Amino acid sequence: MVSFTDSPFSGDGLPPELERLGADAGVIDAIVAADRMIASITAAKLGLIRFAHETQVGAMAHALAQREFRAELATTLRISERGADRLITEADALVRHLPATHAALAEGHITPRQAAIVADELALVDAEQRPDLERRALASAQQSATAFARTIRRLRETRDAEHAAERHRAARDDRHVSRQPDCDGMQWLIAKLPAADAIAIDSRLDDLARGLARDGDERTMAQLRADAFGDVLLDRDSRAFRRFGDARPTVIVTVPISVLAGSNSETAELHGHGPIDAETARQLTADAPVLRRMLTDPRDDSMIALDRTRYRVTDDLRLYLAVRDERCRFPWCNRPAVASDVDHSVAWADGGATDADNLAHLCRGHHTVKHETRWRIEARHPDGSIDWLSPTGRRHRTRPARTVSTESAGADPPEPVPRT
Repeated sequence: MVSFTDSPFSGDGLPPELERLGADAGVIDAIVAADRMIASITAAKLGLIRFAHETQVGAMAHALAQREFRAELATTLRISERGADRLITEADALVRHLPATHAALAEGHITPRQAAIVADELALVDAEQRPDLERRALASAQQSATAFARTIRRLRETRDAEHAAERHRAARDDRHVSRQPDCDGMQWLIAKLPAADAIAIDSRLDDLARGLARDGDERTMAQLRADAFGDVLLDRDSRAFRRFGDARPTVIVTVPISVLAGSNSETAELHGHGPIDAETARQLTADAPVLRRMLTDPRDDSMIALDRTRYRVTDDLRLYLAVRDERCRFPWCNRPAVASDVDHSVAWADGGATDADNLAHLCRGHHTVKHETRWRIEARHPDGSIDWLSPTGRRHRTRPARTVSTESAGADPPEPVPRT
């Protein structure tokens, strides 16, 4: 959460027509009007997405045509492809199957979040029951999004109970665990689980935390729950707390070359996370059986060389590319490099070399998009940047997580691996 509290709000800088409103109800009315305008614009956007999808992909969507359009929408709106896919699904649901909800959104009677809830909750309801449930749902829209979702769910389960198990099985197939970076050396670990499992895990964490608290542990309940979560998964003793338990990570630390000469003014970076403090870096290094250092130029943070700290290193080029790219190199894709393919920008059959200048990570989906649709790589640059050209002629430049130094004289380049 961001909070700026240096000085109280004075109203300075507001347009004259707003200054006269002051802090009275007129300001609230203006906020409500702006909110309704956002809802109306969102409805128009969803309608346009539905129209574009219908005209460019068609009712019988071919998998590659769907991927091509989804990539176009994601890169244009600067969102993830999962987000683009959700927009496409929501637009189809509201425009084709829930016209009353779409109209209510266009008129500003409901919020975009409420419209998305209706689309989600009524997606698998039988077509003959949907209009009545939609009407009753919209009649109860004057409540918070959470309460609104609860109301619709209750209506749906009452009217369509026989399909509840089927809907749960479909939702259960989407269970997953993901992680998201946070600041100050922390990350979020997020799990989407069946409700019973989530409640049981939450209760188990409470039990473990309370047991430690009864034994005199001075950590807060929130800290005890978080530590117990990690302790169970990493098989470590909560009472004799060890930083990594029995886990021994392989660590890639990116280090400015000046640090090796004794400088303490630069920071290291943990591959897959970001900048780390010196204490954490030392602890990681001490606990890791294998330390790999990627040397960088302190002038511009560009990559110079992979420092070999093992007797024999295999797949150095792959490791070099993983640190350079970190993610799939398709525009706006966040899939990790470790879950992606190493792709030749210029195909091997067309004379492309197996070296860092011609290789980049593409997740399996975007690897297919590159080879099977009208998306193509237009240019590559010495710093590792790639220019993409979309099917409608839009250009997108993706930059590596770490740029590549063009002045690396004296540094050993990574060895290319044989073509497989």
